[in-house]
Amino acid sequence: MFAIVPQYFGERHQKEIRQYAEIIAMTDDVYTIANYLEISEQIIRQVKEHIFIKKHELDIPNDDTKTISHVRGNFTPDGEIADLWISAKNGELKPREITKFKRLIAHEYIEQALMADGLPYRSPKAWIEHPMYGFGNWPTPEHFGAHDIAPHTSKPNPFSHWVNIIGKSAEGLMLADNLSNLDELLEAIRERI
Repeated sequence: MFAIVPQYFGERHQKEIRQYAEIIAMTDDVYTIANYLEISEQIIRQVKEHIFIKKHELDIPNDDTKTISHVRGNFTPDGEIADLWISAKNGELKPREITKFKRLIAHEYIEQALMADGLPYRSPKAWIEHPMYGFGNWPTPEHFGAHDIAPHTSKPNPFSHWVNIIGKSAEGLMLADNLSNLDELLEAIRERI
């Protein structure tokens, strides 16, 4: 067996790096989480690989120079994601956290599939100076990435950002509470972009 050595860019903290290392090393989390939340093991496995294991083509902004660097590496460890994953593995999610975790799974599953189709994580052309908000990634109907169109993790309507941010209709896009329609939802999204 070989060791997975993540390569992180951007701000990160040792606690989150340790949590991600713990999750990467887990061998029973996919099965346990899938059974706990009654979600397909394949979906949980793909999401785990996407978040914690795979390296991605990423843009790292430099706010001082208003430029981006293109790198290949892992997503920056996120403490909230790590905490949710570990709690789900331990069967300790509170009802509100179950909803949040399922939304995270939906977002990451759709995001990873769209990236596999060739859509970038964030559009390189969306890194601009916004007149009100400064330099950042500001998606448009012409320039958006997989992260921008995946279901939102915290809004009541997981597709409300489509009209407001990328100018696309989300009419008819529904996310099942049990995530049983993720593949059908993915196909509907592919047809609209």
